[in-house]
Amino acid sequence: MVRIQFQSIHIDNLENSSSVNKGTNRIVGKRDFSKNNQGLGAVHGERNVIIGGKHAVDDGDHFDYKPFIRKS
Repeated sequence: MVRIQFQSIHIDNLENSSSVNKGTNRIVGKRDFSKNNQGLGAVHGERNVIIGGKHAVDDGDHFDYKPFIRKS
């Protein structure tokens, strides 16, 4: 068995099917297929005003797909 031990852990955000588990865990029958693109940026300078901004994320990983879902 592998044992991993942390002195401390900090979690900024949990989204969609994220989880934090402690102890002996067995997660059965759960699936999630999703992709989430997020963009971060900053506005520098003085007296900046942003009204109705447009935002774009350059998604260069080329890994978008529609998952196959088996019909029962």
